[in-house]
Amino acid sequence: MEDRLRRITAALEEADRQIVSALNARARAIHEYTALRSEAGDEPLRLPKKATVIEDARALADEFPVSSIEPVFREVLSACTELVTPDVVAYFGAPGDIAHAAAREYFGHAPSFRPAESVTEVLEAVLHGHATFGVVPLETSTDGAITATLKGLVATDVKLCAERVAPQRYQLLSQSGDPAQVVKIYGAAPAIAACERQLRSRYPDAILVDVQSGEAAAHFAIGDDQSAALGSPLLKELHELKLIDDRLEDDSAVITRFGVVGNRLPSRTGQDRTVLAMAPGDEPGALHRALRPLADREINLTRIESRPSTGTQWRHVFFLEMDGHITDRAILTAVEELRRIARYAKVFGSYPRPS
Repeated sequence: MEDRLRRITAALEEADRQIVSALNARARAIHEYTALRSEAGDEPLRLPKKATVIEDARALADEFPVSSIEPVFREVLSACTELVTPDVVAYFGAPGDIAHAAAREYFGHAPSFRPAESVTEVLEAVLHGHATFGVVPLETSTDGAITATLKGLVATDVKLCAERVAPQRYQLLSQSGDPAQVVKIYGAAPAIAACERQLRSRYPDAILVDVQSGEAAAHFAIGDDQSAALGSPLLKELHELKLIDDRLEDDSAVITRFGVVGNRLPSRTGQDRTVLAMAPGDEPGALHRALRPLADREINLTRIESRPSTGTQWRHVFFLEMDGHITDRAILTAVEELRRIARYAKVFGSYPRPS
C-alpha cells in the first residue's frame, strides 16, 4: 500500500513539474513572439485565436475532464496575453458584482478590471482606448434585452466580439461565518429583492438594509461582527469573507447574458453569431420586406426584438440575431441588400457562438 502511494505521489510531482515546464515554454514562446512583432513593424503577425486553442486542447483531453479544459486554458491564455500587452477590461457595476464575475470568468485573472457606473461609460472607455474590452449586460431571463445596452450600441462604433452567460447566485458572508451572530444583512436593493423570500425564511429576525452595491455591503460586514453581506461568490474572494449561507436567490433559474465589446471583430470560426440593428420604416409591410433578404438566403434568424426609437425619425429599431458571420457571403450580401431597403441598418458584431 505504501509503495503504491509513493509511486502515485511521485507521478503527481512529475506531472506538476511537466506542467510548470510547459508553462515556462509557453512564456518563452510568447516573449519570442513579442520580439518578432517588434521587428516586423506594421506587418500583421497573429497568433491562433483563443477559441481555437481551447477547442484544440479539448480534443487532446483524455483522462482530464473536458469540461475543465476551458477555465484552465483561459487562465493560461490570460497570463500569456498579459506578457504581450496587458488588457484593461471595463465592466458595468461595482467590484464583486455579477458583471465583474462574468468578466473574470471570460478573461481570467490577469487583466486589470475597472468598474463603471453606466453602460455608456463602459462603451466610451472602449471606444476611446481607455479599456481594451468592456463587459455589458445584453439581457436577463426575467426582463429581456437591456435597453441601455442596445441604445449604446446604436450610438457608438464598438463591436460585440463575444458573450458570456452568468447565473444569478447570492451568498451570505461575514467575518466570522457564524449565522447566530447575524443581526443586520446588508445588500444592494436588487440583491435583496432577488433573495427576499429566502432571507425572510432563513433569517426572520435579521434587519435587511439596502446599500449602493455588494461592495458597500462587504465593507459593512468587515466593520461589524453582527453584520453580514449579501453578494456574489466573487465578493467573498475579494474581501476574504467567510461563507454563512449559499444559493439564497428565490429563483435559481435566473441568468444574465453579457456582451463583450471591443474595437475589432473576431475572425470567422464556422460556428458564429451576428447581431445587428435595423429600422425598416413605418409603412405597411416594411418589416416583411426588410426580413426578406435573410429568408431568401436561408439565414437562420434566432432572435428579433424591437425597442422604441428616441431622437430619430424612426418609430422603432429592431434588433436581430442570426447564425453565421458577417464575412459569410450569404450574410454579407443580405446586409448589403437590407441597407438599401431599410432606413437604418448597423452590424453590432460577429463572434463565436457560446458552446
